[in-house]
Amino acid sequence: MRVAVIGTGRMGSRHAANLASGAVPGAQLAAICDIDPSVRAKAESKWGVKTFADHRELIDSGAADAVVVATPHYSHVEICSHAIEAGVHTLVEKPISVTAQSARQLIDVAHRHGDVIFGIVYNQRTNPLYARAKALVGSGQLGEIVRADFTVTDWYRSQFYYDMNGWRASWSGEGGGTLINQCVHQLDLLQWILGMPSEVTCKCRTVGRHISTENDVTALFGYDGFDCSFRASTHELPGVNRLEIAGTKGLLTVTRGMLTAKLLKMDESEINARSKRDYGNKEDKKYRTVRKFYGIDNYLFDWRMGQQCKVLRAFVRAAERHDPSLLVARGEEGMGALSMINAMNFSDWSGGKVSLPVDEGAYADALAAKIKEEMNGKAGISK
Repeated sequence: MRVAVIGTGRMGSRHAANLASGAVPGAQLAAICDIDPSVRAKAESKWGVKTFADHRELIDSGAADAVVVATPHYSHVEICSHAIEAGVHTLVEKPISVTAQSARQLIDVAHRHGDVIFGIVYNQRTNPLYARAKALVGSGQLGEIVRADFTVTDWYRSQFYYDMNGWRASWSGEGGGTLINQCVHQLDLLQWILGMPSEVTCKCRTVGRHISTENDVTALFGYDGFDCSFRASTHELPGVNRLEIAGTKGLLTVTRGMLTAKLLKMDESEINARSKRDYGNKEDKKYRTVRKFYGIDNYLFDWRMGQQCKVLRAFVRAAERHDPSLLVARGEEGMGALSMINAMNFSDWSGGKVSLPVDEGAYADALAAKIKEEMNGKAGISK
């Protein structure tokens, strides 16, 4: 399968390198598209492939059976729509778009062209620890969920990172900061494992960086029967990455390298009913411990090719067999985390609780006002 990469910056270059090296069975790097002539010249020299300055020219040329779109966020809808309408299988880097309103337009295009495979790069779903967490929750082994907490402060980003590209961490260029760039992964995991929340209250700050968007987030998601706290930042060192889910039959914890689940023999309600002492009967509180490690093979694979290569391999298999069930994540699944992000921003701007699904039109209008404010130089400054 001939695969082209549109946008060869930080992530696009990794996709192109994996394709060119043969790391994706059944696929070859067919072309590169980038608006920067120096990038195109480097690609021609390094990989000996065709290059294009315009995505429409590439797609219409017939040079590719599939494309990977790794351009800045605001361009995703236009490029992906053109590719899908041309019958070209499409894999888009996260997020699917900047607003749920525009993302819905793209999803509608994909639904009208159901024979075209459309996927999104949610590489964190390839992590076997989160997959096991989803299975444990879905199987009911944790019982009824009563609490969840997700803290992600280990994706450090320096000022240099933001200065590399002028579009980063801006409302006009990226559509937000750490929420839409880094946190989209963790928010996807939350809705993948726990389902979509019904409401959110969120507060965002800018700490220690000269950017106009947030790099520090505190949120509380409301679910039916429990709440989920969410903390994220990209300015802390050394930082932590920890998901904790408590249920009536146990406690599940996922860190960077290990999942630990303590599974009770009976539900807490039964333990409570049987209790003949203030702290509960000791024999009733026994549990078994389940552990799963990330594994040296996964670490080595990530070091060599990145989790994204697993997503790309699945995309090529899905396209070859015309079977979207083989994807790590379908394109339309990008709506969940994006809607959560839009609602979180909306909550921060309004100072109150916001219901989900988000009011797509109202958020798009609010973002447009934020962009205008930013362009006028009145957006928030680092503290």
